[in-house]
Amino acid sequence: MATYFVWDGGNNGDGLSWTNAKTTLAGAIALASANGDVIKVAHTHTGDNALAVDTTWTALNNISIVSVDKTNSDAPTAMGTAAWLGSSSAAVALTVAGGYRVLLSGLTFRNAGSANKALVFATSDGSAFDMKDCYIWQGTTSVSAAMTFGPASALNSVTRLKNCTLRFGSTGQTILTMGGVEFEGCTVSSAGSAPTTLVGDPLRGALVTFLGCDLSHCGTGTLVGNQASYANVFKFIQCKLGTNYVARATPSSPANAANGQTWIMDCASGDTHGLFGFYNGQGALTSDTGVYVTDGAAQQSWKIVTTPGNGPERPFCTPWISLYNTATASITPYLDILRDDSTTAYKDTEVWAEFAAKTAGASPISTIYSDAGALLSAGTNQASSSLGAGDWTGESGTNWYGKCDSGAAFTPAENGEILGRICVAVASTTLRIDPEIKT
Repeated sequence: MATYFVWDGGNNGDGLSWTNAKTTLAGAIALASANGDVIKVAHTHTGDNALAVDTTWTALNNISIVSVDKTNSDAPTAMGTAAWLGSSSAAVALTVAGGYRVLLSGLTFRNAGSANKALVFATSDGSAFDMKDCYIWQGTTSVSAAMTFGPASALNSVTRLKNCTLRFGSTGQTILTMGGVEFEGCTVSSAGSAPTTLVGDPLRGALVTFLGCDLSHCGTGTLVGNQASYANVFKFIQCKLGTNYVARATPSSPANAANGQTWIMDCASGDTHGLFGFYNGQGALTSDTGVYVTDGAAQQSWKIVTTPGNGPERPFCTPWISLYNTATASITPYLDILRDDSTTAYKDTEVWAEFAAKTAGASPISTIYSDAGALLSAGTNQASSSLGAGDWTGESGTNWYGKCDSGAAFTPAENGEILGRICVAVASTTLRIDPEIKT
């Protein structure tokens, strides 16, 4: 292992000291070919501040590239907005490649101009990148320019961004993600434009998580654009979102669950907690704190709105709700539902429940129970709930109060989670469920 230095004030020698520092990052990367090599970049480095052509830096092994304060014992120090790799005047594409483990810390990547030039990271097959305290500055005003994480031609890539700042140069710009991408504690900078769509349609499949991120600058924009290419999964967990944000683009294409999933978990624009959302091309589930079972533990209902693309061939199903159970008595679990626009009961071929429980014993395997109507049958009305107008808050005056249960009593054989969910086979309908399994 060796440590190499990058500083515009060096003499461009062997790169093994600040005096002999390489004056460009490319010069140091060409030397860092051994596993565990470290490249220290002066946080005031200006040698790569005015690149005039598209530039690619390709890691040759498992290496770390860290911005440091050379005047303070090489303490890790972010470049911020005072120095950068790229250009503040030219439209240049910047790419960091290499199919290895690569740490990028405290570095600022920037471009400018008006041409469609991307900032691309972890673009090689097999890339495993960690980016910490980096500033990604898409300065070009081109509406087509993107921040891209992961390779366009392969799926073997993971990128993790911790406490990074994302800055956009146009409202039409977006993030493109391929492979696994994790944004942790990241911020969309209010110094730049607010993207109309934060995450666009990538060129390859993606599993993407935003955890603890401040996305409030996106305002009323859309978090996830139409995912027409792959069934991607996006999760937003404990993030600050913009006021009146849109979770995902509608209508979707294809108009079914192949359009992927978007999850909103405990996110809000203000001091509101515990909100939940789940979306795919066949429906949307959102927390409704205005309509709920008055004495319910959740103090919210799950509002389900299905799309015209929903139907019995492949219905919209909610995520599983769990109830930890230690009793071994016979139970018939159920979920209360509310139809808030009609007094007509749903049939068991239109809306039904599914439950999973460990009833076999001596194994964690679960058995699935359901009150769904028989296949190809006309169906029968679902049961009325014991809850009525005095038990819900906020509903309209035209209602049907029902419940969907497991279809048959069963006896759990082991301690553990009982899981339940509601499936809806009706297009363009709205209903609510109380997200609490009752027995």
